[in-house]
Amino acid sequence: MTKILLKNKKEIIKRKWFIKNEIKKKILKSIIQNTSLTPINRLYASWTLIHKHRKGYISKQNKICLVSSKYRGIQTKFFLSRHFIKKLGNWNELQNIKVKSW
Repeated sequence: MTKILLKNKKEIIKRKWFIKNEIKKKILKSIIQNTSLTPINRLYASWTLIHKHRKGYISKQNKICLVSSKYRGIQTKFFLSRHFIKKLGNWNELQNIKVKSW
């Protein structure tokens, strides 16, 4: 159980880090693309953008189930795994979800 909680905690930290540094990255990218600035400023902005911590990148974030902390079979609308979507659909907890029983 503690492993599951730790995985979720790591993902939450990654997402907070990304939101915190997203604006800074956009500003640095706009400085790099601006040709009216001096080359020294543009070089410094590109250097700081390269040496940012890797946690802030969106590619490092995984889709993860909020209940079971699984990485596979995640529905992006609910952020739940397919097992829990079926279980909650059987109990009529999710709106507009009908589960076929077989």
